[in-house]
Amino acid sequence: MKNLLILFACVLCISSLANAQTLQEKGYFNLTEFGFYTGNNTSMIEITPDKYGGGTDGAYSFSLRNINGLFLTEKISVGAGIGLENYTHTENSANNNMFLLFLDARYYFKNQENTFFAYGDAGGSIKIADHFSKGPMYNLGIGYKFKISPKMGMTGSLGYNDQVIKHDEDAVIKDRYYGFALRVGLLL
Repeated sequence: MKNLLILFACVLCISSLANAQTLQEKGYFNLTEFGFYTGNNTSMIEITPDKYGGGTDGAYSFSLRNINGLFLTEKISVGAGIGLENYTHTENSANNNMFLLFLDARYYFKNQENTFFAYGDAGGSIKIADHFSKGPMYNLGIGYKFKISPKMGMTGSLGYNDQVIKHDEDAVIKDRYYGFALRVGLLL
């Protein structure tokens, strides 16, 4: 697991340092984001088929995500992303590490170097540990993009996260993490 995390971090660093295209508003882009999530965790145990019971407590996570994509127009971009999330329960410090694969779509409100944007992500987690299986993930939010050099920009965003993971292949136990995430990104 530790070697996988080190390899993933190296890939993110190399891809973010790769040569950028002329402007973020044209062609290929690379966005590397660091984030913090805080919200709730609802643990659900299957009582009968399609009926779950359980309790809710607090949770938080730190994330590292990388999105590679294309600007379809000056205002619309789409991309594919990978990420690492570490959800930690505030009550008992138990955690769930996630490897995410997702699609990202963004709409920039103005065709300017500094502008607000809205984004949406949809995807899921991939099984990287024996004690849980995959599950769906959704994110929606708003943010601000600003240029810091001719070929580099930064982003800041606030969004709503919703992640479900299944602890058994037959979905007997599920954890749902939902709340708000604050992210800062480097756009090349």
